[in-house]
Formats: sequence, C-alpha cells, structure tokens
Amino acid sequence: MGCLKRCSLAVVALVAAKLALVAFVAWHAAGWLGADDLPAKADAILVLGAEPTRALTAADLYQHGYASVVYLSVPRRERRWADLAQDGIRWPWFEETARVLLRNRGVPDAAIRLLGSDLASTVAEAAEAARTLGPRAGTLLVVTSRYHVYRARVVFASALPSTRVLVVASGAEPLPDRWWADQEAARNVVLELAKLASYRLGLSFR
Repeated sequence: MGCLKRCSLAVVALVAAKLALVAFVAWHAAGWLGADDLPAKADAILVLGAEPTRALTAADLYQHGYASVVYLSVPRRERRWADLAQDGIRWPWFEETARVLLRNRGVPDAAIRLLGSDLASTVAEAAEAARTLGPRAGTLLVVTSRYHVYRARVVFASALPSTRVLVVASGAEPLPDRWWADQEAARNVVLELAKLASYRLGLSFR
C-alpha cells in the first residue's frame, strides 16, 4: 500500500472518529448541558435574561429561604422589538415581566434588584455580576434555562473565581433526553452547542 493511500485512510479514520465523538456528545447533550446544581443557602439569586419564566424558579428559591435578594439581569433589547414603540406597541421586557412574576409569588419589591443594563451575552452578565457583587457574594445561585446550565456554569466560574456559583435550571423549560424530537428543544440545543463552541473559540453570545 502506497504512502498516499495509507495517509488518506488515516485522515478518513481520524475524521470519522471525530464525527463519531461529536455525534456521541450531541446525542447525550440533554444530560450534560442540563446537569444543574442542588440549591444551597446563598448571598443572592441571579436570574439570567431573557426568558422571564426563569423568575418562577427564582421566586420558589426565595420563598424557601435560599437567599434574601433576587437580581434580574437586564439584557440588551432587540432593536426590532424596540421599534414597535413607534406604532404604540409596548413590548414586555424581560426585567419588567420577571419582576411581575416575582411580585405575584410573594417576593417583595425591596428584595428585587436589577443587574446592569444592555447586557448582550452570558459573558457580559457574569462580568457585571463580578463588578456588582464582588467579594461579597460568597455563594451565588444563578437561575437559567436547563439547556444553558453548562455554559452558564463555565462562564460564571471564570468571571467569579472566588465565588461559589450554583446554577439552578428553570422548571418552566424542560429539556427532554430525546431533545431532537421536540422542535423547541432541538432549536435550543443546536443553538446552545454553537454558542458553546463560539465561547471556547473566544467569542461571546448569550
């Protein structure tokens, strides 16, 4: 067998192995993307934008006494939704909707605080949390969607190395094991895998 043929076969085998690994990782994505932490007594709860139903889990954590303050990240507002104001349509922004959900479930206004403004990514949210909370946050409960748990943990651990960060998945957004069979879950997982890859390459997306 010539060298060229042997090298070609080696390349094909290597590519096949990498594709098999990618397929294996993607197949089990629901397990490792969504493996969240058990909540513990914390200095604060932080709800990441921009899915307001995450506030439901934050309210439950507050009511169970895990923390006495809930921060709501203030994400960047999509231009297309902001432009609706020109037609008299007021879009319900994340922090406004999440605040209502918290209030309706017994979280007092005095316990609700906003974190930052115009935050464009998880990286930006983590950086703002580090600036705002600093060394005061011995333990921080971060609430996000289940498909976002893994990346949120990685990003926040990097931004707050001295803080114990526990990431809790929102109960309002389940992530089935057969995620590819559910349209919404499939969209979330594929997008999340792309964002995770981008983050590993030094880029940042929500």
